Amino acid sequence: MNSNQSLFSPSAKGDLSTQQTLTLIGLAGLATFFLTVIPWLGLINYSFRLLITLVHELGHGLAAIISGGTFIRFVIFADGSGLAYTAGGWRILVIPAGYLGAALFGAGLIMLGRNHRWSRAAMAVIGATMVLLSLRYGVPSIFTGQFFGGLLTTASGVIFGALFLWVAVKASPGWIVFLLHVVAIQVGLTAFSDIFAVIGMSTAVSGAPPSDAHSMATLTFIPAIVWAVLWAVVALALIGGAIWVTWVAPSLNKPQTRSEGIDEFLA
Repeated sequence: MNSNQSLFSPSAKGDLSTQQTLTLIGLAGLATFFLTVIPWLGLINYSFRLLITLVHELGHGLAAIISGGTFIRFVIFADGSGLAYTAGGWRILVIPAGYLGAALFGAGLIMLGRNHRWSRAAMAVIGATMVLLSLRYGVPSIFTGQFFGGLLTTASGVIFGALFLWVAVKASPGWIVFLLHVVAIQVGLTAFSDIFAVIGMSTAVSGAPPSDAHSMATLTFIPAIVWAVLWAVVALALIGGAIWVTWVAPSLNKPQTRSEGIDEFLA
């Protein structure tokens, strides 16, 4: 990156350098840290909580459809929790699809985030999908006894979807990469924190609220803690694997020319 090139601007060829992309990812991580520790940014954190619950519940619903069942509707509540109503399908796939779907979503964003063109396409597809699915499966909750939750669900999906579409259309390549990684990091961290919370609930002797792990225990007669730990391992493999495939493996496999070795030594 030359001295006259902005961090958020591509080169004359229309591409961001690896240095630019990695710097933007670092800034996204720093932004996530500040979102976590600065109290007056709580509203933004709450928005991400709703977004991740949206992804979680859609994960259940889409798994039901993929496995031959029916996605009836879903609802997000003001405290950040949610419910997906499905029928049929493979329950052994539908139940874990919330937590693992969120981890898979984060891993996919990490892999697509290496290239600003793929990042833009991902933002557009995610935005359109959120709008359509929220209207199709969120609106019914308004008319089934969960009026306020249904309104929050529909509004959240449409607003987030519209924001993703706006970013895909209007943002510069640098901002696309930065914003996509803010979402990816938030989703990844929250997926892990949610699973660890489920692990904690699974070890409680009594009084723990029901969770997906408890549903799996009822279905399979395998203890909830086993499922919660297994999901944590799979989520770690998904996120870690995405980072490895996208950034670590290419740098390890990149052949180093003699001139590059000299330049590195002189530096």
